[in-house]
Amino acid sequence: MLTRRQLLSTAMAGSAACVAGSSIAQALTEQPMPPAVAADYLAGCSATPSDVGHQDLLRKARALLQGEIASGAKPVGAEAVVTCPLCGCRMVVTASN
Repeated sequence: MLTRRQLLSTAMAGSAACVAGSSIAQALTEQPMPPAVAADYLAGCSATPSDVGHQDLLRKARALLQGEIASGAKPVGAEAVVTCPLCGCRMVVTASN
C-alpha cells in the first residue's frame, strides 16, 4: 500500500521527468515544399485533362489496376478511386480509360 507521501513524491518525480523530456522529443519537423509541388498546390491542382500531375497519377493507378486484373486479384470490370495528394480531388480509374 502506498502512503500519501510516496504517492505525492512519485507524482512530482513523474511530472518533472515529463517536463524535462518534453523539450527533447520532437516528432514533427518542417520542410520546405519542393518548387514543382508548390506550383501545383498554389495553382489549385486543377483536374483538367492537360494537368501533368493528374495524368501521371492516373497512368500509375491504371497500370496497377491492370496488373491486379491480369493476376486475377480483381475482376475484369474493376474500378479504382484515386485521390490526388495535393488537391484531394477524386478520380475513377478503369483498366480501359
